[in-house]
This record gives sequence, structure tokens and C-alpha cells, in this order.
Amino acid sequence: MTGLRGSGNSKIRPAAGWRNTRGRRAAHGFTLLELLLAFSLLVLAMGLLIGMLGGGLRQVAEAQYETEAALHGQSLLDALGTLEPLAPGTDDGEFDEGRYRWALAIEEIEDPAPRDLAAAPPGAAPVPLAGGPQVLRVVLDVTWGAAGPRQTLRLVTLRTRTPAEIGATPQ
Repeated sequence: MTGLRGSGNSKIRPAAGWRNTRGRRAAHGFTLLELLLAFSLLVLAMGLLIGMLGGGLRQVAEAQYETEAALHGQSLLDALGTLEPLAPGTDDGEFDEGRYRWALAIEEIEDPAPRDLAAAPPGAAPVPLAGGPQVLRVVLDVTWGAAGPRQTLRLVTLRTRTPAEIGATPQ
């Protein structure tokens, strides 16, 4: 029996991972403190990663709502004056079973462009043409979101119509 303790043979091999240095044993591996530190760094990194992914998902959802609101608003504005009559006043309604709400306001404004410069003497105020086009300001607000502060998309445009198209009598 060679290599056993107590057999009189002084050649004893240390176990793998241990070395014998002046009577001390030293481990090849991690201590408990090093493992705890490594796991806490891993948990911190995973928490930051999950937080960033959650924020990205919220931004994607908000972009989806904004895109849908813009599409609904644009389709409503496209129908004004073609599918529906264009007249001064207000209106409201909803899209997607109440998920999006809209409010429309149409008002007459003064045309900022002079209409008949050839007929007006120099320095005189421009005179509107009789029966000429009228400018309408169209403001559409599309809102969405739950109770509390809502998200709002405002679309503003100008439309020109002849008095016959908007139901007014020429002056």
C-alpha cells in the first residue's frame, strides 16, 4: 500500500486545487464575498436593462397612439369640403369606439392677401372681390388617453371656398 497515510511513505500528493505552502492551504476559486459582489452587479445590470426595455416599450406604444390620432385626424380633414359640406361652426365626435375623441371648429377669417390691387388706387386698402373666395380656418383637436391629463393632437389648416360652397350670400 503505497501513497497512503500512515503507511510509512512520506510522498503524499495534495488534492487538486490545494497547495501546501508553509503549512497553509489556499483555495483556487471564489470566496463568498466575491460571489455576492458578482451577483449584485449582475442584478444591477439586469435591473437597468429591464428598465430601458420597459421605457422603450412605452415609447413605442405612445408613438402608435400618436400615429393613429394623426391618421384619424387627417382622414377627417380630407373629407371636409368633399364628402361633407364645409360651413362655419363646431362639431365633435369619436373614433374607435370612444378611444379617440375629436373637436372641430371652422371659422371665417379675413383673407390676408389683397384681392384686387389693379382696381385700387395706390396706398388704398385692398377691396375684396364681390363673390370671391372666402378663407376658412379649420382647427381639429384629437384627444386620447384615460382620465387625467390627456394627449392632444391639434391640426390647423386654411381652406378656401366660394360663398356658394359654404352657404353664404355674396356681398
